[in-house]
Amino acid sequence: MGVDPGMSADSSAAAENLAGGYIFIPSLGFCSAGVVALPGMTIDRVSFARALPLPAGYEAVRGHLRRSSRPMAALCAMELRSPASTGLEEFLAFNEGYLAQLGSWGLLIDGDSPLARTNVVPAAAGPSAPSVVAFSYTREANEGGQAYVMSGVAELPTGSSYPQDIVHRGDTTSPALIAKAQQVVRELSATVRSLGATWDNSTSVHLYTSHPIALGVQREALNTVGIVPTHGLTWHDAQPPVRELELEIDLRRYGAQYTIGDARPADTSPERGLYA
Repeated sequence: MGVDPGMSADSSAAAENLAGGYIFIPSLGFCSAGVVALPGMTIDRVSFARALPLPAGYEAVRGHLRRSSRPMAALCAMELRSPASTGLEEFLAFNEGYLAQLGSWGLLIDGDSPLARTNVVPAAAGPSAPSVVAFSYTREANEGGQAYVMSGVAELPTGSSYPQDIVHRGDTTSPALIAKAQQVVRELSATVRSLGATWDNSTSVHLYTSHPIALGVQREALNTVGIVPTHGLTWHDAQPPVRELELEIDLRRYGAQYTIGDARPADTSPERGLYA
C-alpha cells in the first residue's frame, strides 16, 4: 500500500541510495513512495513464472542478483502477493518480518526500507502464503530515458488515518470508486514530481481492484490529467492487503523486463531498451 493505515508518509524530500544506484522518496517504514534510477543506471524487472512463497521467494531474488553480478543493494522494488486481506495489526506484523529480511541483507536506511513495493491479494488463484511474484533492481546502462517504480497507492491520502480517512469509505458505487482512483492518481503524480521524473504515456500503469472500473479509471482518472498509456491500463483482479480499501494503482518504467522460472542461467541476457 502506498500509505500505511494510521501512519503518515513523508515525501518532502528525495534521498540518494548511492550503493543501490537510485533515488527514493522516504515514506513508510516498510517501503518508500517510489524509486528512480540515478544517471547512468536503469532498472530491470524480473517476474517469476509462478509466485514463490516466502522465504523461497527471497532466496530466488538473492540468487538472481548474485548470478547477475549485482549487489543486494541494487534491489529497489518488490512485488508481493498475499492470500487474504487482513486487519491492521496483522498487516503490521507481516511488515515486521519483511523488514527483518531486508535488514538481514543490509538494505535498511535508518531502520526503514528504501525499496518501492506493491502487495495485493488476488481475487482468484491466489497464493496460500505471502509470496514474491516479481522484483526490480538497478544496473548500469547507456540507454536514455528515466526508469522508475512507484509503490502501489490505495485510496488513503498522505498523512491521513485508517480507516476513518479512506476516500468514500464503505462506498463501492461507480462514482465513489472513480473518486478513489482520482485521489490515487493525484498522489502518484505528486510522487513522480518529487522524484524529478516524468509520467508520460510510455509509463506502465497497473490497477488492482476487484471492481469492474478499468474503463472509468482510464477515461476519468487518467485521460483527464493527460495520461493515455501507450500499452493501455493493466487491470489486475486483486484487492489491497488491508480490509476496507478497494483499489491500488502503481507505475513502472523499465530498462528491460522478463520472466524467469525458479532460476535463470547466468549467461543469458534480456533484451535491452527502455520499456514501460
